[in-house]
Amino acid sequence: MVPKKHAEEHFLNTHAPVACSLCSETMEREILAVHKGENCPQRIVTCEFCEFPLPAVDLAEHQEVCGNRTELCHMCNRYIRLRERYNHESRCTGLPDTTVESSRDVRAAERRQPQGPRRRQPQDFSRKRLLFTIAITGIAVLLGSFLFQKKTEDSQVH
Repeated sequence: MVPKKHAEEHFLNTHAPVACSLCSETMEREILAVHKGENCPQRIVTCEFCEFPLPAVDLAEHQEVCGNRTELCHMCNRYIRLRERYNHESRCTGLPDTTVESSRDVRAAERRQPQGPRRRQPQDFSRKRLLFTIAITGIAVLLGSFLFQKKTEDSQVH
């Protein structure tokens, strides 16, 4: 129960319709934070394979492609799909699989070609990607706050 003298304030703070700044969907103010954090299709989520931030609505399609990329297993020298990496790591014996010949077997490729530069470690790539993401997010926040401030100043002048 809300006292009548606080009814309007309660309505404005809790039940007034507001638009999500990410997807423009209208909802009660009370559920906006949960919507933005968990349900908004435009909220930023991170790919489990490359840690790239992208809108939630695009995540499934991105991970379908990204999870099919391969990385070298340094224990058995085979290329493993990223989506299968964790399962592979728990089962990998460090011995090459002799039951199925893989066209992507590293040792066969090394016999045909001179040794080139090694792929960088995923951990290094992830750390650089994270720093880049933080920098871009910081710039976006600064630009957004500047534009919001300018918009607020313009609306007060008129």
